[in-house]
Amino acid sequence: MGAMTEEAPAMRTDPPRKSFLKGLLPISFDRYLAVEVMGPFLGGVVFFTFILLMFQMLRLASAMIEHSVPLPILLKIVWYLSVTFMPIVLPLAFLLSVLVAFGRLSADSELVALKANGMSMHRLALPVFLLAFVVAAGSLALNMEWAPRAKIGWRSTLIRLTNTTPIATIRENTFTTGFFGLLVFAEKVDSKTNRLANIFIYDDRDPRAARAIVAPVGEIIPIKTSSDLGASITLKLYDGEIHHNDTASLTYQKTTFREYRVNLAVAAGADNAVGNFLNYTIEELLHVDRATLSPRMKNELSTEIFSRWLTALTPIFFALIGMGLGTVRGRGTATSAGLVSLLVIIPTYILQMVGQNAGYTGTLPPFLAMLIPDLFLLVLGFWAYRRAVW
Repeated sequence: MGAMTEEAPAMRTDPPRKSFLKGLLPISFDRYLAVEVMGPFLGGVVFFTFILLMFQMLRLASAMIEHSVPLPILLKIVWYLSVTFMPIVLPLAFLLSVLVAFGRLSADSELVALKANGMSMHRLALPVFLLAFVVAAGSLALNMEWAPRAKIGWRSTLIRLTNTTPIATIRENTFTTGFFGLLVFAEKVDSKTNRLANIFIYDDRDPRAARAIVAPVGEIIPIKTSSDLGASITLKLYDGEIHHNDTASLTYQKTTFREYRVNLAVAAGADNAVGNFLNYTIEELLHVDRATLSPRMKNELSTEIFSRWLTALTPIFFALIGMGLGTVRGRGTATSAGLVSLLVIIPTYILQMVGQNAGYTGTLPPFLAMLIPDLFLLVLGFWAYRRAVW
């Protein structure tokens, strides 16, 4: 018999384990998922901005028709309005985009395939959270600096246009105040020819020498200025009277004229926009002298500061909600995503208003008051994320 050879036992080889950090490295699906989210996100930004602009369209149309606004100034107003809407539009568009993206992945069974290939839901959520932090950073920058400046910009521009447009501000049979600092009444106004009929003007720019001017006919001659928002006119009156009362000498004087010219100009329009804490940048809010404020105003100031920080966190909570509720299979992904977005946004907005009122009145500390909507979204987000169908 030949010598028997004893075979060595086969060594067990386990597949190499991936390190935790290596598992976080970007893969092709991260780019794929980012594109799936960013497409609806950009579309949502355009859609929601357009919807919000429609609510201001009446004022914009009035500015175009009545005040003859140049196109560059109109575009400037639209830009200002769009920026003021961004703190609302960005989180809402992000929630909708995550719902749409994960709804489509779930409907096409791509999430099931990914799970079968060993990808955990936590790893899959990584690119979504990275996008959420980017959107949150953009929302924070808007809340702190850009949106408040845009609010002041568009209101100031609109007020200046109203104050400096010559003929459009005068209404027939109506006393018009603020017309280059004058009180004006005209029985007839022809905006095409800039002619007025049966005019009464009260000029009290010098209270010690106020005067009243009446004339049966007049016309406004616009003069081109170097500023798009400026105004300069010559007001020509014919066959009228000037009634002058000098309070210093207690004398009354009446003067008749065949033609009387009044040159009126405003360099860039009166800027009478009244600011409040909503229109302050974060730097301005932090430098407000609290010693001069009433207790309620102090609460409003603190509430506004905490609101700027805490509302910027909503895209992170929306990522949890979108991934959780977006994985429910069903038809009409975009329609269901829009409905879910409304069901999330409406109670969030109500809680924000309740928290804001509680912070203003001092019912709750401002930080806790503005934390209420974030706590609601955090609880809803974890509940939805844990119930996600992967």
